[in-house]
Amino acid sequence: MRVYSVHRRGADIVAVREGFSWFALVAPFLWALWHRMWIWGVAMLAVDLVLGGAWDHGWLDAPETAIIAVGVAFLFAAEAHDLYRRTLFWRGYAEEGLSTGRDADAAIRRWADRRGGWDSAFA
Repeated sequence: MRVYSVHRRGADIVAVREGFSWFALVAPFLWALWHRMWIWGVAMLAVDLVLGGAWDHGWLDAPETAIIAVGVAFLFAAEAHDLYRRTLFWRGYAEEGLSTGRDADAAIRRWADRRGGWDSAFA
């Protein structure tokens, strides 16, 4: 089972998985856009463009550029879900606690069941 943090704003509930994000490692720009994290998406694109420009102008060799790019991608992937939680906080979501489940929907159902069902969870 996976662990999720449950965030709520009114009747809108979001479950955010804990841990490393493999999709954010492979495609950090797309991951950020998928989660509507525009600033982080632009930041990741800017890092890629700066590294590409540094390599193109000869300021960095190919191995150096690759090591820095992979390092930045791993750092972003390790912190991606925490950045998403912070973004939800900025959007007005309150963290309701932790829940477990196969996926986000199962974690939300378990979270609501622990509070006495859907009616009690939103009271």
